[in-house]
Amino acid sequence: MRISRTAGFVVSSVVCGALVFGSAGGAIAAPVPASPAAEVSAAEDPLPDAAKLTSQVKLLRNIDSVLTPVTDLLDAVIASGGKLSPEELAKHMKAIEDALKDLPKAPGTALEVPAGPAPALPPVVTPRADAGQDLKVKAVADLRAKVGVLVKAAETGDATKVKEAVAATITATLNVIVSIVVGGGLPAPNLAGLPPLPKVPGADVPKAPGAAELPKAPGSAV
Repeated sequence: MRISRTAGFVVSSVVCGALVFGSAGGAIAAPVPASPAAEVSAAEDPLPDAAKLTSQVKLLRNIDSVLTPVTDLLDAVIASGGKLSPEELAKHMKAIEDALKDLPKAPGTALEVPAGPAPALPPVVTPRADAGQDLKVKAVADLRAKVGVLVKAAETGDATKVKEAVAATITATLNVIVSIVVGGGLPAPNLAGLPPLPKVPGADVPKAPGAAELPKAPGSAV
């Protein structure tokens, strides 16, 4: 089949145009990389109160880090009928200890006394006790003790002791969570209808910005 000269000219023109605009279109559609100056500018502009917000996120993460390994142990003990192998218990204990090591512990109070004569020193001022921190320390120690009792009960498989130890561990875990929430560092909740959190003497629990006084639950004590 023959193609007329005019038709051939039109076809060749269309093909050439498609090639030209196709390559140009690819160049136009290609993304333009962000300039290094813009990236540096964004990195050098920190978020206001970033340190405070980071510490609050860390407290929330502490709650999750404790909940996950403890509930894994509780689930495993309940699902197995109250008895786990030493290998399984050791695995759960390690996970729990790894989680608890990031939570507050009782600080050492001993001071090192330098040898030999020393110049007169000003009176030592005892720092004010942090009630919120002390509460967290006690809660963590209690949880560690309750988990130890649960592990011993799960080794023997005594159903009665396991049941009591599971209930005690659940309560101890809740104590840790509440001690983190009311122990200072987190903003006060501001959802209408929630009862006010208990105040720990000496703990710094800031009020949520712009939050009005929370209404008391119906029937609650004044």
